[in-house]
Amino acid sequence: MSFLDAFNISFSSLRHNRLRTILAMLGIVIGIASVILIISIAKGATSSITSEVSSMGSNLLSISPGSQSNGPVQGGGNVQTLTYADAQFFKDNNDFSNVNAVSASVQSNAQVIGNGENMNTTVQGISAGYFQMQSISVDSGELFSAEDESFYSKVAVIGPDVVTELFGEGADPTGQVIQIKSQLFRVVGVTKAKGSSGMTNPDKTVYVPVTTAMKILLGQNYVQSIQLALSDVTVINQTTSEIKQALMERHGIADEANIDFNITSSKEMQEKLSSITSTLTAMLAGIAGISLLVGGIGVMNIMLVSVTERTKEIGLLKALGARKNDILLQFLIEAVVLTITGGFIGMATGEIFSYIASIIIKIPFVFQLYPIFLAVGVCVAIGVFFGLYPSQRAAKLNPIDALKYE
Repeated sequence: MSFLDAFNISFSSLRHNRLRTILAMLGIVIGIASVILIISIAKGATSSITSEVSSMGSNLLSISPGSQSNGPVQGGGNVQTLTYADAQFFKDNNDFSNVNAVSASVQSNAQVIGNGENMNTTVQGISAGYFQMQSISVDSGELFSAEDESFYSKVAVIGPDVVTELFGEGADPTGQVIQIKSQLFRVVGVTKAKGSSGMTNPDKTVYVPVTTAMKILLGQNYVQSIQLALSDVTVINQTTSEIKQALMERHGIADEANIDFNITSSKEMQEKLSSITSTLTAMLAGIAGISLLVGGIGVMNIMLVSVTERTKEIGLLKALGARKNDILLQFLIEAVVLTITGGFIGMATGEIFSYIASIIIKIPFVFQLYPIFLAVGVCVAIGVFFGLYPSQRAAKLNPIDALKYE
């Protein structure tokens, strides 16, 4: 029996038992679709997070409050170990020549009212240098200055989505007054649209001087973070060490074990996030892969039933001269055709649902070839592995006993 003859017999058998064939493929379809869906969503989320961190630039250092640890940053939020004076120290000290911009930062969600409309959004208190660090420019009006920061000016720069929400699309609210937490602020500028970058959306943010936010809006004397932009990233480790030592001296800390702040670079943050997301992707894909194992077992069960039902057919083929290897090949082809067909359907289904999911959860849709090649390889392996035993069982049947089978 030629390979083509074996394939035709196998395909005819699968087509004849359509319902059983569909049920056998279903586990493979679900398994492959699940793996591709999880990998695609994970890659899209990773791409979104990476683009957000990359948009910060590779020359940024961030100082966060809290105790130092070997793992993720501990502390932050309401931990009161960083002050506005710490940020000004690095800004005014000529010893840090590699630092070309500094910004203290506080953040809070608040109701913003303007033009008779209101919205809940992020209000971020920043230093004037923050705009330079994040490449934020104005579409109309101007950015507030260091003088506004010094004089606790109640001025605000707002994102275009805030403009649309409060004043209407295409409006120019420069010079208008908005209310934040019962305080009136004059709008001095509107930022150019940058779009959402994952966890934050600068287009929906209201920026005010950090000193005004601390004293007037939040009533606190500490900051939530300090960002520093460096001129030369090649000496980032040296600059980090110098900043660390200077801040330890300012806080009266002699032992590094008692450090009450953390310094991280944007590059380091990107590497950590990439490592975490890669681990999570592998773990989730492994969990989804369990459904492939279940699907493979389903294929084996269906093939065993098929062997039992076709015992007389096998005996007849052997009586007509079919060899053991011919029967083995026939049933093995059936198993592989089942899994590969189910695999291709699963791949198409997985990509479609991945695209839909990316739209719903607003992450980039990432199409990759390697999960498809992996899926095809896995399907062939499952077909051979789980189809081998039923195929061998069919090939070993005695033709006389098979013909007598009832």
